[in-house]
Amino acid sequence: MFDFANLLFAGPCNRGCPFCIGKALPPELNRSNLKAFPPPGLEHLIQVVNGHQIPEVVFTGTTSDPQLYRYEGELLDLLRSRLHPRARFSIHTNGARALERLEIFNRYDRACLSIPSFDPGVYEAMMGSRAVPDVAEILRRATLPVKISAVLTEHNAPGIQGFIEQCHALGVRRLVIRRLFGDTRRWDVLPAQKPVRLFRQNPVFDFHGMEVTRWDFESASSRSVNLFADGTLGTDYLLMKTAALVRPAREARGP
Repeated sequence: MFDFANLLFAGPCNRGCPFCIGKALPPELNRSNLKAFPPPGLEHLIQVVNGHQIPEVVFTGTTSDPQLYRYEGELLDLLRSRLHPRARFSIHTNGARALERLEIFNRYDRACLSIPSFDPGVYEAMMGSRAVPDVAEILRRATLPVKISAVLTEHNAPGIQGFIEQCHALGVRRLVIRRLFGDTRRWDVLPAQKPVRLFRQNPVFDFHGMEVTRWDFESASSRSVNLFADGTLGTDYLLMKTAALVRPAREARGP
């Protein structure tokens, strides 16, 4: 019934993305949970994941990065002990603390790094900082599969072909080029190639052995459970729709 469960973190962040999804959500959903153990609503999430045998739990964020969560390792251990044995754990992070917290980073089953550009100027325009994470070193020291995810805007669209080539040269195996939710602009991504398959209704290309997915949130056929930072639990893949429909987890009876 559900493809994955999102465990969302909110609070101060080490990046300042102008397109941050959390800025469009109701403020009460973004109550900081970076110092809370366990996070509000976790018990309800555990019940839903086990009840529906949801195969994956994703540590991610609305206004913050999951590696800024103080009890990241403890929470990962807790969930591994409480969830069904087939559950996998992944992290979607900006990568700024990946090397600093490498031991915990490598305890996930897979990871996704949000990197829109390797050019410091373009990166700053999109992430609010010129400090591009050392992706080459992260890949070298990672013991788990690492995917790169790049939001596509007017800042990095002109150089997207070069970015794809750089990712390939670094040894990236999977790359996702994401269109922002609600953005109707179209940019060419590998225009000379035909997709080799579809993944949840989005085209997947083969770039010299590297898998490149062009991701459109509106067309994606995904189902997720989302635990917001304040304990609210929602069941719509699109967080904006979830935010408009959900009620606090403590009052809900489950999906």
